[in-house]
Amino acid sequence: MLYFIVFLSGAVLMSMEMAGSRVMAPAFGNSIYVWGALITVVMAALTLGYYLGGRTADRYPYIGSLGIILLLAGCAVGFLPLWSGAANQYLSGYDLRTGSLLAAWSFFFLPGVLLAMVSPYGIKLAGNNLTTLGNTAGRLSAISSAGSIIGTLATSFFLIPAMGIRHLFHMLGILLFILAFLSLWSQYTSKEPVVSPTVRKAILALIGINLVLTAVLIGSWWWSSLPRREIMGETVLYERDTLYHHVAVRQLGSIRYLHFDNSYQSGINLKNPLEMVFEYTSYLHLGLIPKPDPQSVLFIGLGGGSAPTRFLNDYPSIKQLDAVEIDPEVIRVAYQYFQLPRSPRLKTTAQDGRLFIREKVKAIAAGKSRPYDMVVLDAYNSDAIPYHLTTLEFLDQVKQVLSPDGVVISNVIGSVSGAQSRFFRAFTRTLNEVFPQVYLFPINGWSGGEDSFQRNIIVIATRDSRYRPAAWWKKEAERLTEMGKVTEKITAYVQDLIDDPRVRSAAFFRDVPILTDDYAPVDILQHIQR
Repeated sequence: MLYFIVFLSGAVLMSMEMAGSRVMAPAFGNSIYVWGALITVVMAALTLGYYLGGRTADRYPYIGSLGIILLLAGCAVGFLPLWSGAANQYLSGYDLRTGSLLAAWSFFFLPGVLLAMVSPYGIKLAGNNLTTLGNTAGRLSAISSAGSIIGTLATSFFLIPAMGIRHLFHMLGILLFILAFLSLWSQYTSKEPVVSPTVRKAILALIGINLVLTAVLIGSWWWSSLPRREIMGETVLYERDTLYHHVAVRQLGSIRYLHFDNSYQSGINLKNPLEMVFEYTSYLHLGLIPKPDPQSVLFIGLGGGSAPTRFLNDYPSIKQLDAVEIDPEVIRVAYQYFQLPRSPRLKTTAQDGRLFIREKVKAIAAGKSRPYDMVVLDAYNSDAIPYHLTTLEFLDQVKQVLSPDGVVISNVIGSVSGAQSRFFRAFTRTLNEVFPQVYLFPINGWSGGEDSFQRNIIVIATRDSRYRPAAWWKKEAERLTEMGKVTEKITAYVQDLIDDPRVRSAAFFRDVPILTDDYAPVDILQHIQR
């Protein structure tokens, strides 16, 4: 039984750590700071837990004492989902680094310490023979590590998408309560002289408490299994933890939204499905000005699919539209809840956008596929563009899949100037290294250097080496509108073009790096102000 306890405790510890980022994601996203804080806190907990476990085991070398540790660990792990949301909301008021570190410390330090105490306890209880103590310690350490491996794989590959974070923590808590019950019952039924009548009564009381807590946790699991009907006034239609996000579909009136964690990703007006709920998706049509009548289009990032749906409806010239989305569940949700059309002109692929591009480069070079006239980059986690979709190497591959007069349209959230502009300027600088011309369209315009408002910014890069001034964009927008080539209000959107030499000067990019596979500090550039 002791080996069984050590094995499962190691599995629970790593399962908790792997799922920990999902607990923190609604408030702090999936940045490197979250993982840095999480790993730091767990390592600190292991350090203290191993020390305390060894000392406590020497003073109280009883399996009942181990049962108390497991009982406390079960409370700390199993009931975490009941209060983590409120704590996240409070701690999100701090800056990203401080807040994520405080959250990781609040959520995982205590259970980490308690679970780390199990291995030293196991060695103490199993090490009756000093001549074989090294062998015993090595065997139990190996068993704990094996449990950690199983916990890591099972959690990341199967448990999170199968049951979700809340149910996962409830399950881990119940598992620890079962281990605590076995330990306490073993002590209660022990014939050792140390088990006095008073101690037996205390152990029996702990067993009763353990059973009550187990029942409460099972009840909480059942209650949380009931579908949530409303969040912040929005009716909940669907929720699920996937391998990549906590995906939710909610509806307010006739507007249906797609959420990743706490962020809004897409929307549809059920009364008018072709109306763009989020204004930036309408700005994507500006790409038709330098490249009218596209025949092949690639979207990297699907969300609810409102933009690809509108492109297919508005532009009969499109013979093939490929939409690449890393999360297969998001594709399913787009079809089921957001009226993504099942059209022979549309092909959806569940794959990382960079891998798709790399394979497409090879296919085009081999003559097995035709280049794209237009590539739309709109891939976001809950709060950020994945760094590997921002680098020089990736953008060079994007250029290779474009036709000679093709364009790249990218959606970036940031500010043009000010403390929050560093990632946007770094990404734009990187685009400038690959494409001859880059044009910037902040949603609702930019009023100059003092304007540091965060917004969606549509960035259009072309392979055409000629610079097109604002007057050209305006004239072409009017021409395409008059011809009925574009139905969106591009004559209004084109007014937001920044035709300012300051944003093309070397000074504008002096303090930001070119993003490369070797150095792309996206999290720092987005979240850390100077």
